[in-house]
This record gives sequence, structure tokens and C-alpha cells, in this order.
Amino acid sequence: MLYVALLVGIAALFGAWRCSRAIGTLKERNERLSSQLYDLRLEMHRAAETNQHAIAQLNFELMRQAGDLKVTPDMAVDQVTALHPQAAAVLAGFHIGGCASCAVDGSTRLEEAVAANGGQIEPLLVALNHLLIGGADGMAAEEPLRVPNVQLAL
Repeated sequence: MLYVALLVGIAALFGAWRCSRAIGTLKERNERLSSQLYDLRLEMHRAAETNQHAIAQLNFELMRQAGDLKVTPDMAVDQVTALHPQAAAVLAGFHIGGCASCAVDGSTRLEEAVAANGGQIEPLLVALNHLLIGGADGMAAEEPLRVPNVQLAL
């Protein structure tokens, strides 16, 4: 009887050891897959940012060629905010004015303000021009205006 109990105990220890190894293998595999998933999400995020920038540049070029640009890079920040009541909110959404860390002088040109804050001018111009085009006749633009950190009611 003692030998049977000893054999059962050894078998149980062997089974526990195999389960422990399997768990370790599964943990390593899980970490590898999590790392791969993180890398893929990061790559997807970067691709989405690149696409958004390309779309903003194309929209800007379309507006420029059609002559629909009401806001240009050489306009002063005060001029832009005087054009539409929500222009200041759009500027704040792009971190140009609106808080102590991204405050700008009203006489600063948009181009200079964007360069000082490390942003890109095309998405800002597209957002501001869509705001003005949609708000000119009181009707909202066809595509909803997307501005980071700001919700606009057109």
C-alpha cells in the first residue's frame, strides 16, 4: 500500500511539473502574441495618421484649386477668430491658443503659430475652411468636422 501511495504521489508531482511547464510555455506565447498585437496596433495607428494627413493635404489642395479657401496660412489668428465664433475652438483643438502651454499672440500668422507648436498647417486650414463653408449659410457641411479634443455644434 505504501508503494502505491508513493507511486501516486510521484505521478501527481510529475503531472504538476508538466502542467507548470505548459503554463510557462503558454505565458511566453501569450507575451509574444501581445507584443505582436501591440506592434500591429502601433503600425495601424501610424498608417491612419499618415492617411489622415494625406487626406487633409488633398482636401486643402482641392479647396485651393476651387478657390474656396477663406482661411489662408498668412492670416493672423485674430482675423481667423473674427470670421466664425467657433474658430477659436478649432484652433484650441489643434493646440493653437486656448491654454497656457499653446497660447499665441493674436497678431501671429497661422503659419507661424502652427510651426511654433510643431503641428501641420493643412489639417488646420481644412478644418477652419470647412467650418466657414458649412457655417456661411447656416447649414452644416456634408461631412462632420473632426477636430481633436473639441466638439463643435455647427
